[in-house]
Amino acid sequence: MLETYCKIPRKVLNNHKLCSNAKLLYGDLILLCHNNGYCYATNKFLAHNLKVSSRTISRLLKILKEEKLIEIKYDSSGVRNIYMLDKNVYPYRH
Repeated sequence: MLETYCKIPRKVLNNHKLCSNAKLLYGDLILLCHNNGYCYATNKFLAHNLKVSSRTISRLLKILKEEKLIEIKYDSSGVRNIYMLDKNVYPYRH
């Protein structure tokens, strides 16, 4: 079943280092990672969802990574996978 809403953890909502768009992106990533604990969405796709530029998505992903909320890995073909690091959000191990 496709999820249509997400719960953003209180520790993310209360993190004053995160702007509102970073919190919204985190919520979008929660939805996209629902099935596997990771997603491979492009910046263009994420930008379209949040109605921001691809460059803004790059900046927001960097912030989420610095705050240790996500991890980004690339597979052997260069496809980017974004993993959620909060075990309470996604208990999957990668």
